[in-house]
Amino acid sequence: MRAYKGFNSELTSVMGDGKKENCVFKLGETKRVESSKTVRSGFHCCENPFECLGYYPVDGKNRYFEVEAAGSIDEDGSERIACTEITLIRELDIAELALAGMAYMIMHPHRSGWQQSHRGAEVHKDKSKTNASDTIAIARGANPMVKGPEGAILGVIVELNGMIITAKCWVQTADKASKWCTINRDREVIICEEEAD
Repeated sequence: MRAYKGFNSELTSVMGDGKKENCVFKLGETKRVESSKTVRSGFHCCENPFECLGYYPVDGKNRYFEVEAAGSIDEDGSERIACTEITLIRELDIAELALAGMAYMIMHPHRSGWQQSHRGAEVHKDKSKTNASDTIAIARGANPMVKGPEGAILGVIVELNGMIITAKCWVQTADKASKWCTINRDREVIICEEEAD
């Protein structure tokens, strides 16, 4: 199954089982262990990309990967997955991580736990904001709006009666920096007529 995993800058999983050979990762390499039990053993990853940020926040150093989780898979019913085999498929930059998180919410619109608040990432109902570039703010709702400085990764997911209507993720531009924004019917980013502050 496809999932997501965060690491420190050296691709060392500090949440691993403590065995050096199992805690250092390389892109494309498959790692294997004998057993998997969430929180206790195996390689851990998350189906929702934003869950990784609770362990490895957006700080300019941590790295994020799309992974293939295989072998014996154990899920804890909320956020984590433990598996006996894991392969790093591709590295994601912050914008790609935000887009993957939005795609997860669109594919699973009725799952709980989508609202997130982590260092460097805010994902909320109706409105969300960030104060730093290279950080994430995503809003989901009937009239979602987001705000961030130039270089921030912003996204909106428009829904009506529990159905996703449209969505967009973008890097904030100077002309719209620190202003509440949303998208129109043509998915163009526009400044909100009514400020949300």
